[in-house]
Amino acid sequence: MFKTVFKECALFGNLFLAFLLFTVGVSAQVTQPVDRPEGPPPDGQAIRQPNLLRELGLTQPQIRQLRLLNVEGRPLMQEAQRKLREANRELDLAIYADNMQESEVAEKLRAFQLAQAEVAKLRFQGELAIRRILTPEQLVKFRELRARFGQMRENMQQRRGNRPAQPRDGVPGPKRPLDPPSL
Repeated sequence: MFKTVFKECALFGNLFLAFLLFTVGVSAQVTQPVDRPEGPPPDGQAIRQPNLLRELGLTQPQIRQLRLLNVEGRPLMQEAQRKLREANRELDLAIYADNMQESEVAEKLRAFQLAQAEVAKLRFQGELAIRRILTPEQLVKFRELRARFGQMRENMQQRRGNRPAQPRDGVPGPKRPLDPPSL
């Protein structure tokens, strides 16, 4: 259960952080202004993504800082996540090996925990770095946006009927080399 809660928290944090940094990267590019009509979107369409830059009121120096943070942090996070996936795979193999060795499982579990801790450390360092860039007023708005994003996520889960998300391979449930046969 702890693993599931941690994964959901980590996923939410990573998604929100990635969304913020992606928005910063895309919005910081030079574009031609687009004339948009005032008022609600036509046909009752909802606006899918908020413009975080506009809503937070980031300055150009802040945008540059966030982009630099993204450029520097992305490879570190990708490598840490790769190591976590590999440690998870190795732990899984050790647990379900034909000749399971307790000492090997314990060793793989320690490696997994270290990799998991590294991902969490990088994520929280990134969030702290963003926190340091924001002004007190922007921080208040950021918290509001984060709460709104969390509420939207909860609403989506409720609409899905609280089903777990499908993994990338399309097969629900834990990834194992071979599931033990049911009796």
